[in-house]
Amino acid sequence: MPVLNFIKQKDALICHSHELPERESYILRFVPHASMKVAHHMMVYGCGHIGNKRPYWSCPLIEEADSEYSICGGGKRQIVFAWANDAPAKNLPEGVGFRVGGTTGISYLVIQLHYVQPFGVESADTSGVTLHMTYDRQPQQAGYYVLGNVGTIPPQQPAYRMESACPMNLNYTIYPIGYRTHGHNIAVVTSGYRIRDGVWTQLGRMSPQRPQTFYDVTNPGLDVSNGDVLAARCTFNSMNRTQMTQIGTKNVDEMCNFYILYSTYEQKDLSVDYCFRGDNFAWGDYFPSIPSDASSLQGIPGADEIRHQFNMDPR
Repeated sequence: MPVLNFIKQKDALICHSHELPERESYILRFVPHASMKVAHHMMVYGCGHIGNKRPYWSCPLIEEADSEYSICGGGKRQIVFAWANDAPAKNLPEGVGFRVGGTTGISYLVIQLHYVQPFGVESADTSGVTLHMTYDRQPQQAGYYVLGNVGTIPPQQPAYRMESACPMNLNYTIYPIGYRTHGHNIAVVTSGYRIRDGVWTQLGRMSPQRPQTFYDVTNPGLDVSNGDVLAARCTFNSMNRTQMTQIGTKNVDEMCNFYILYSTYEQKDLSVDYCFRGDNFAWGDYFPSIPSDASSLQGIPGADEIRHQFNMDPR
């Protein structure tokens, strides 16, 4: 990303674009260059067109394709990479690549940075991400399935849960290879599962207070096919809040996202698939048995530090 000389407001969302060659290519590795002291999160989107032709622009709008403040200016929009909380570089497995260019409809990569605080020319920023790519066709392509919630979180709750679940309906088999949790300041732990014939198998469980990278799945080699259900839960501690907390993009808001990074032998052009539920959706209304550790910090790196951060009882 070019040097950015100033940001005038807190929680600014700034974009920069890079045009891709027309030839089909595959992204194999993502190397972020950013600090959580400067950027709350960093997203890389694949776009058919760009929202603005300036070197960088304010881009708070995601859906409005005809606005100069949008990320993509029309055509395809797809998540390519997500970073937060000082997450490290990510390599895709051997033989797997994220396909762009060619017939995919992705002609541009747009990086969106969510800045924590305003800054002046004395604090110019060069945050960004380096992508390692190849023109060599990969046996499998990578894709994303994202679960999450919308709504509000009431104050003074030590373990408020937001849950989501959707049946798999992609008509091809996917193989989860990584997962990422995303939340803000009161998100304690987020977990995701595949449910098959009533049996829950964990895909991953992590605290958003840890580096928000793509971690290896808990059960490698797992497949997800039509008829399975994908489910996620976010657990929040709002004991230090006196008002309702909105699900939203600002740092004072919260988010409940569980990203599944998968590989597939399917060679058609992929799009990100989403499963989002409201704050009144509850697993218990649909499933007779629920994993007892879905909200647990047990086994998560730095669990004691997180418990101390939220004034939770040591376990």
